[in-house]
Amino acid sequence: MTSVSPPRPVSQSSRSTDLRLFRILLPYAKRHIRLLLIALLLLIPLALAGAMQPIIIGQAVALAKQEPVMGFLQGRSLVEGAQLLIWLLVLTLVVQLALSGVQGYLIQKVGQRITADIRNDLFYHVTSLATRFFDRTPVGRLITRLTSDVDALGDVFSTGAIGVIGDLLTMLVIIVVMFSLQWQLALLLLVLLLPVTGLIIYFQQQYRAANYRSREELSTLNSTLQENIVGINVVQLFRRERFNSELFRQINLRYIKEVDRTIFFDSAVSATLEWIALAAIAGVLWLGSLLVQGEALEFGLLTSFILFAQRLFDPLRQFAERFTAIQAGLTALERVSDILSEPIEIRDPERVGEGGAERSWDSKTTSSVIGTEASGRHTASNRQILCMTTAVSPNSGSRI
Repeated sequence: MTSVSPPRPVSQSSRSTDLRLFRILLPYAKRHIRLLLIALLLLIPLALAGAMQPIIIGQAVALAKQEPVMGFLQGRSLVEGAQLLIWLLVLTLVVQLALSGVQGYLIQKVGQRITADIRNDLFYHVTSLATRFFDRTPVGRLITRLTSDVDALGDVFSTGAIGVIGDLLTMLVIIVVMFSLQWQLALLLLVLLLPVTGLIIYFQQQYRAANYRSREELSTLNSTLQENIVGINVVQLFRRERFNSELFRQINLRYIKEVDRTIFFDSAVSATLEWIALAAIAGVLWLGSLLVQGEALEFGLLTSFILFAQRLFDPLRQFAERFTAIQAGLTALERVSDILSEPIEIRDPERVGEGGAERSWDSKTTSSVIGTEASGRHTASNRQILCMTTAVSPNSGSRI
């Protein structure tokens, strides 16, 4: 059986860059470019509907406190204005509910199609590799590449890349709307985004490294399990049950340790965002109360900014979760690309040129099969052996 050793840590310099990994996925994404464009266009009304809701609630508070309101509410009574605002709020909720459902379906559909295309290409590539590749590669590791790693690739598009674009667009719309309403509170929230962004980047880099090691340990675990099951006769013949069980236990402990590291860094992102979001709301209340006391800000607008503080960090929280899915997908793509980069040594014969004869075998194969090639004389038996080896019809000389 193949000896299984703990995987060596992969340095960042030896890994493919994320840009190069995305280039591998681009040809698959171009096959479904129409669905992707529709999903991207639906992000615009979704972002606008989400940014309008805090403004509507703030206008309701301003209308109740008889503060200055927007033009479409001027001259209306409290009941009429409240009814109009309720209908507008319901409209934004309906738009969000309908379009988010359609967009989610399209994104999942594209992700599953891309996953199926990659799985087909990977299977064809693996079955075309030379036999010695399978001699040095455990079967359990190949199964992991073809199953769990390929499934993780679909999340890069289905819940990752498109979702990140949507979160960034939502944050951009909210920031523009906030600066158009009150630049001081908007600047306060924008300043709070800078440290949390740096922390998220740091935690995600650590998560990427831990996730890569955990997947390597999972491959080792599957390889050990597969080899022990297939070679159970050898294991029992040499009485290695206890030794192999201990080896499996050590690999399993290493896998659990790496998974715990990924959970730690993932939860650290969520905890950091929760604290920063609470600090943002507290900062808005502090600065907003000073502006209200100085009559530089209406209470209704302060209410809108409290909601904006929550809405601004919700996309960032989702962005962190989706970025985790992207990191896991890129880790899987790194491992899948290692197999796709394996050269195919046995290929179909190539034609010499237009109108030329097709090359049916190469010199090495011919010289190894029959020793009388140099003399130009082939016996009937030698020609049959040569034709069987090089897949050539004995009568016409064409490739079968």
